[in-house]
Amino acid sequence: MALFLIFSLGIVAWQGAVAIRRFRRQYGREGKDLLLVYSNSPHWQHYVESEWLPRWGERAVVVNWSERSRWSGDEPEIVLFRSIAGSRAYNPIAVVVPPKGPVRVVRFWRAFRDKKHGKDGPLEHKEHELQSALDQAASA
Repeated sequence: MALFLIFSLGIVAWQGAVAIRRFRRQYGREGKDLLLVYSNSPHWQHYVESEWLPRWGERAVVVNWSERSRWSGDEPEIVLFRSIAGSRAYNPIAVVVPPKGPVRVVRFWRAFRDKKHGKDGPLEHKEHELQSALDQAASA
């Protein structure tokens, strides 16, 4: 059983590495090092579109979770999202993909939940975390 678990984890890690390489190859030449996935939720759609896209949109590949029925599933951004996001707090999510080295995942679901209840601090903290990761990616 342990051998099966180790083998399974190896396959998952390999799939993630392949997804990262495909994303870099497809979008790195365009200066894109950010995968941003969000949905049409009233809790964050307007905020993402009015605050984040003007700020980070030039370097982002943007995917709308609400349009997933139209995804073909083999685009590098979709493969990367599916290999990294998991099944918890995956929307909205930012994945920073520097030219080299490990990716950074910043999950925003809880921060937006807190914002809905009048607590802006967690969202500001997550945005700072994302900006810091992007700054590091730009200097890599």
